Order: sequence, then structure tokens, then C-alpha cells
Amino acid sequence: MNIPLYNRLSIRLTLLILVVVAVLAGATAIVVTRGFNLAQQGALEVLQALNLSELPPEEAADLSTIVRATLINLIAVFLLTLVGATLFSRSLLTEPITNLVRGTRELKSGNLGTTLPVTSRSELGLLASDFNQMSLALLEARDHLERRVEERTAELRALLELSNSTALTYELDPLLNQILDRLGEAVGFEAAVILERHGTELTPLTTRGEAGLDDEAAAKVLSSLTPVLNDGERSRLTLPLIARKTVLGVMALEGRPGHFGEARVNLARAFANQVAVALENTRLQMRVQERAAYEERQHLARELHDSVSQALYAILLGTHAAQRQLGGDPEQAGEALRYVEGLAQAGIAEMRALIFELRPESLEEEGLSGALGRQMEALESRHGLETEVSLEGEPELPLATKQVLYRVAQEALHNVVKHARASRVWLTLRRSGDRSLLEVGDDGVGFDPEDTPPGHLGLRSMRERVEESGGEFCLLSTPGRGTEIRVAIPEGTEV
Repeated sequence: MNIPLYNRLSIRLTLLILVVVAVLAGATAIVVTRGFNLAQQGALEVLQALNLSELPPEEAADLSTIVRATLINLIAVFLLTLVGATLFSRSLLTEPITNLVRGTRELKSGNLGTTLPVTSRSELGLLASDFNQMSLALLEARDHLERRVEERTAELRALLELSNSTALTYELDPLLNQILDRLGEAVGFEAAVILERHGTELTPLTTRGEAGLDDEAAAKVLSSLTPVLNDGERSRLTLPLIARKTVLGVMALEGRPGHFGEARVNLARAFANQVAVALENTRLQMRVQERAAYEERQHLARELHDSVSQALYAILLGTHAAQRQLGGDPEQAGEALRYVEGLAQAGIAEMRALIFELRPESLEEEGLSGALGRQMEALESRHGLETEVSLEGEPELPLATKQVLYRVAQEALHNVVKHARASRVWLTLRRSGDRSLLEVGDDGVGFDPEDTPPGHLGLRSMRERVEESGGEFCLLSTPGRGTEIRVAIPEGTEV
């Protein structure tokens, strides 16, 4: 702390004390001197009085006046010195310390930016000046922190909205455009391009502005999995799109020189992660659709082989038998033709059931209750199972949710026919409060739910369908005691 010698508080206090002592000492010296002179004069006058027998009254009065005046002057000097010292100490110590205490309390109560008057260049004046600088620095830091918090909150809100959109939206182009819009608001860029990787090739998905791709930077990104920033006439930022440790593509941004600082690069990486999640979701959706189509084709092939194909083969045999009997035994030929007719009607019924399973448009016309009733009738007629159906009205559900319930019931009944070796099947559709309940059960062999053989995706598919629609899926089964599936979906939910 470099303070000039004459501005130091200790020097000023020392000088104050010396001045007070000097004044009092001078006043005392004057009083003592005058008193001594008066004492001498008084002694002489006493001697003269003794010689003359008495002291004149006028001289005695003058002596008393001089003594009184000397005492009054001494008291006045002392009081003036005391007042001067008090005023000096107040301006030098009391007021600066009081202001410092007040400013400290203001700062403690949260009033950042409080300043103190700087009345001197002493230690207290320097302390007040440092206090002012600290208070203003705290105010500036708070304002900067609040702005940064607001910016970060907006960034996190944008990322959260993108995460929700990414999780709920499977249309890639609108989602990528939305991500670029948010990225432009949060990071800012003059041009951007998103490219998807196919083997060693990069295919553009969406572009903003006159964006180009630096092949060298792209190759480096794909090999190192880290962003590459090139600053020249244009600032170019190249980011990898990584999902589950796999590079799905590249996102490149362009801006003015020096635009992409560390904070912007980190935020751009967060948006790149959202793009990667969107690409991965699209790929997974395509795989799920392909898997679902494959399973539907396999199911259709099994059904055609087990029902329609055998019915057609039986029709062919019956037709050949009728042809052989036309000439010799017309009555037997008629019986054979009637048998063929029955087979043809059964085949038509089978085909209608299969077509309904593949394209259940009648859900809109007949409702879920009607579709489930027809499914149970087809099960009873095709497989000879005893069925019990309880349908308590049509649930108040969107069509997509009804399709979920229908597919679950369809898969459950298919498992009954394929695995349960049951003789009786029951199905219930009812309402309970604000939920729709579907129950499908059988009296078959049952199984242990904790020991499901691998490769059996039907149960998992049913559970996923129900949970994605906001419902609850419950499987109850015991070896030797049958199986029951219970599904509860809140009414008004949308898949």
C-alpha cells in the first residue's frame, strides 16, 4: 500500500497529538510565567504594605483582575484546542469509519453497487476507494452472472424442447430444420450443412446458406471423433454426429472469423448430439418397421399354410373326386361338390379373417368391441376352442389406441393357439373409472414369466405397444394353471 507520508493516518494523528500537547504546554508556560511575575510583584507590594502599614485598594483589585483574566484565557485555549481536535478527528476518523460500516451493511443486505464518499487520501480514504471498486465489481459480476444464467437457461430450454421433439417425432426433415433453427438462435451461424454417413460416403440431408464441407476436416472428425475448428477468412466448425459410439454423419457450420469460441463450440456439440439421436431414432424406426413387416409376412405365411392352403388343397381333391364320380355315381358327385362348397366357404372365411388382421379398417366402422367379437368367432370356428366374450360397450379411445388394444388381443390369442394347448379362452373389454381394461386368458399349460425362452418377441412387443400408449401391461401365468394378460389404458390417450 503506497501512501505518501503526509497522507498517512498515523502521521496525521501524531501531528494532532503534538499540536494539542504544544498548545497546552504553551498555554501552561504562559500561565506559569505570568503567575510567577504576579507572585514577585505581589511579594514586593506586600513588603511595601508592611512598611506603609497597608496596600492601596486599587492595586489589590488590579492583581485579582490579572489572575482572573489569565485563568479565563487558559480555559479558552484549552476549550478551543479540544474543539479543534474533536472536529479534526471527526473528519479524519469518525465519519470515514461510520460510512464504511454503513456501506458494509448495505453490501451485506444485497445492495450491490453501494459507494462511499472519498474524503481524504489517507488509509481510510484508500479503503473507501477500494470498497467502491469492490462494490461496483460485485454488481458487474452479478449482472454478468444473471445474463449468463438467462442465456444458459434459454439454451437448456431449447435443448430440452429438442430432446422432447426428438423423442416424439420420427419425421427427420422437419426435426433437422427445427434443430438448425434453434442452433441459429443459440450459437449463430451464416451457413450450415448436415450430412449422413453411408459407408465411406457423406450424403447431405439439409443445408442452410452457402455451406461447404472441408473434406480434410471431415476426414479428421470421422477418425478422431472430435470437433475441428478452422479460423481463416471464414470460421468453420466441423462436428461429428455420434450415437452409441458410432459416427452417423457430420455437421458443419460457418461464421465470421473468431465467431466459434469455446462456449459456442460446446453448445454446438450438444446440438450435434441431438442431430445424432434424431438420425439414430430414424434408423431404429426403419428397423422396427422392417421387423414388423417381416413378422407380419411370417404370420401371414403360417396362416395361409395352416388354413387357406390346406383348404384349397382339399377343394382340389374334392373337385377331382367329383369329376370321377360324375359319370358313374351322380349322387356321390353331388356330395363331393357340396363338400367342396363347404371348403370354399371356409376358405373365404379364412381369407377374410386374414385380411382383417392385416388391415383392420373395420375398427372405424364396427369399433373395437365388434372387431374383438369377430376375432373370437373366428378363433372358435377355426380352432374349435370354447370361447367366453364379455364386451361392455365401446371404449372412449382414439383409433390409434384401439388398434394397440386390438393388436395386443390378436397377439395374445395367437399365443393361445400356438403355445397354450388350451380348451377354453376368455376375453373381457370393460371400463373402470377413466380407464379401459382388456383381459385375455386361457386354461392352458401356462409358463414361468421369469423364464421366457429367448427369441419370443410377442410378449415384449405387447408390453412395448401398451407402455408407449401410456397404459399398463400385466402378465399372470403359472405352469399348469393357464395364462392371463391384463391391459389398462387411460381413456383419451393418444399413441
